[in-house]
Amino acid sequence: MIQALPVLVRYFDLGKMLTNMVATLYRWQVQAEQRRRLGDLDQRALDDIGISRDQAKAEARKPFFWT
Repeated sequence: MIQALPVLVRYFDLGKMLTNMVATLYRWQVQAEQRRRLGDLDQRALDDIGISRDQAKAEARKPFFWT
């Protein structure tokens, strides 16, 4: 005996998918820029925000897509 399996049909919204993709790409660009700038800060600025040079370098080395 063959049983029919329930099938879930989802509505595909291309506009929403493209909007989400652009938002993700923009967020990655912003993260990459912030990490680059963090790596360029001098010791006085790092002291002001309360992180060490090693912490700043570790964050700056992270790939742009890591949150």
